[in-house]
Amino acid sequence: MKEKLDSINIELLVQACQLGAQDIWFQGDLEIRINGIKPYSEMSDIIDVDAFLKSLETDGEYYIFSCNCGIPECSGWINGINVKHREKNIVWTNGNTKEVWILDKSKIEKDLIEVRKEVMNYKNFFAEKKIKYVGVGYNW
Repeated sequence: MKEKLDSINIELLVQACQLGAQDIWFQGDLEIRINGIKPYSEMSDIIDVDAFLKSLETDGEYYIFSCNCGIPECSGWINGINVKHREKNIVWTNGNTKEVWILDKSKIEKDLIEVRKEVMNYKNFFAEKKIKYVGVGYNW
């Protein structure tokens, strides 16, 4: 019997930020939804992109989600996401709630290819306008 996969969507969110009339930039952040729901707090959590990308390569425990201050425990992430790689799937187990998600590797890879294309488009567009772009994909 075929295992039921959870749906995952990874998107780039871009927003304008301003500290003053001459200090304006655009910031890119990743958003992850599993089965249509963010598995992290929308108000206080961020996605640690480095941890997320590393989790796509090897098994282990990763703090993919963290408090926006950078300390996972601050927003209740006492344990990270336990990641196990299978042939075509990645299994995530939330170390705090024990919720398990079975994710399609190829869907994650396709979404990240699209995110990288979007980042390059935004970076090129904003560079022409002399507007800074920071956040996800800044070094891509």
